[in-house]
Amino acid sequence: MALPVSSKVFIGLFVGGAVFYLVSTSSGEGVLDYIFVDKVVDNPAMYSGRMIKVHGTVVPGTVKQKKGEAGDYTFDIEREGRRMPVHFTSMVPDTFAEGGEVILTGELQDGRFESEEMAAKCPSKYEERPSADPSKNGR
Repeated sequence: MALPVSSKVFIGLFVGGAVFYLVSTSSGEGVLDYIFVDKVVDNPAMYSGRMIKVHGTVVPGTVKQKKGEAGDYTFDIEREGRRMPVHFTSMVPDTFAEGGEVILTGELQDGRFESEEMAAKCPSKYEERPSADPSKNGR
């Protein structure tokens, strides 16, 4: 049994109105911008003081830990030749390494990224390894 056209129109308007209400009243909290470090460095005023996620590569030779303080690190991250200093105030993940990729959650304050949450990628874990089958090694 099919619904009359007037019922279909009413249901459509009701669902559309509910979706519009939910979208228009959403505060946007809980949704973080995910930005590569070069974009943040190129436009710091746009991101300063906002909670964001920043993706970059840890610059080798820049990682320092404050003596006697567990989880107080400073280092630089980069992408496309642009660098940004980071102050990380928690324990680093096991996969954290110089030259590795990280995703940090925090705020840009006075040109330095302040963070206490990090995800570190482990590139060696995802690299293709040679197969034991010689026919799959291009031979």
